[in-house]
Amino acid sequence: MILSAKAYHLETRLQLNLIRKKFDKHTLIKREHSFLLYLINEQSYLYIKDYGSLVFINCEDNFISETIHFLLETPKSLNDLPSESYKIIIDTKIEVDFGVIHVTTLDDNIAHIIMLNLAQSVALMNYVNKTSDLHDKTLVYSKQLEKTGSFKLSKLQMRKFIGRTMNLKNNIAEDLFVFDSPDLAWSNKDLSALDYKLKDELDVVKRHQGIENSLNIIKENLDLFNDIMQHKYSSMLEWIIIILILFEVVQVIIEKLI
Repeated sequence: MILSAKAYHLETRLQLNLIRKKFDKHTLIKREHSFLLYLINEQSYLYIKDYGSLVFINCEDNFISETIHFLLETPKSLNDLPSESYKIIIDTKIEVDFGVIHVTTLDDNIAHIIMLNLAQSVALMNYVNKTSDLHDKTLVYSKQLEKTGSFKLSKLQMRKFIGRTMNLKNNIAEDLFVFDSPDLAWSNKDLSALDYKLKDELDVVKRHQGIENSLNIIKENLDLFNDIMQHKYSSMLEWIIIILILFEVVQVIIEKLI
């Protein structure tokens, strides 16, 4: 049997308490403060993570589209959202390969492990995109500094860059517990093996570390830009003070001569 698993990131946080009230026609089989897991039909699941990830197993395209548009605050095309797609094959082994997940059966716990990892992976994809965007913008100013010895960046723009970088780091720390596995993975050998192989295939830990390293480099660049800008303004203030002192001296000299 071959089933499909599709993950999307809505690029916004979700209020699970409100969503739960609106999804009362579906069977809620698991819930915590950070996620909801619904059984839609037999071997058909919906997983909603509070940091904006949705994962569907064996769901029709119309249901996927309607659910995503229902949860989005502003309309977006599904093609514009970070997404991942995997096939789930039910056979005699537990294995994860490129685009394919092999399991011996599909129950609530196995679905939970698969959907949690895909939710983390697609969220990381969103953060990779945002980090790349920040890096590209800081690279523009680095090239200006290399060519001209200066850069065109105002104090307000600098503060916004620093704020975006810090918020991105905070969001990752708050949203993604990539080194943690659900308790159920520790209670069953097969679930633990599946969780490990999914994390390894999806490169969850390495991608998380890559984002952290990129953000640290961006922060270092912005700190350097900020130091240069502060020195520039300090020099300007020093010259203003010198000019004012000279003006006062000249004025005193003129008054004495008169």
